[in-house]
Amino acid sequence: MARFWAKFVEDKFTEPIRQVLFVDGENQEKEVKNVKDALETLETLEGELKGKKFFGGESVGFVDIVLGFISIWLEIIEEVACVKVFDSQKCPSLAKWMEDFLEIKEIKENLPEREHLVPYFHKIRQFKLAMAAKK
Repeated sequence: MARFWAKFVEDKFTEPIRQVLFVDGENQEKEVKNVKDALETLETLEGELKGKKFFGGESVGFVDIVLGFISIWLEIIEEVACVKVFDSQKCPSLAKWMEDFLEIKEIKENLPEREHLVPYFHKIRQFKLAMAAKK
């Protein structure tokens, strides 16, 4: 089950989000539209979470661990790329899950600091944009 969700999210959501980070201008506007289509993936996850704290119920499970990266990097990518793609009003269960996931003691203790992630993602973006400009 976790493998299915990981592949599903990777194909339908993660890759379009990456593309938003790696382009700018008109290309970014185009990719943002693609991400809007990919948000159906988050709506699917929203449906899976309805009435549950975690994907498996009241305690964190393997699917939560596999998909937990969303709660860590999505907001940072939005900040670095200067776009907003996630709407917590449309996916309140998923937004709550992200908060709850990040509050898990073991997760919290092992996450990289936001102050390190933001510059890291900025560097990745700058590198990708510079490489694209050379083509």
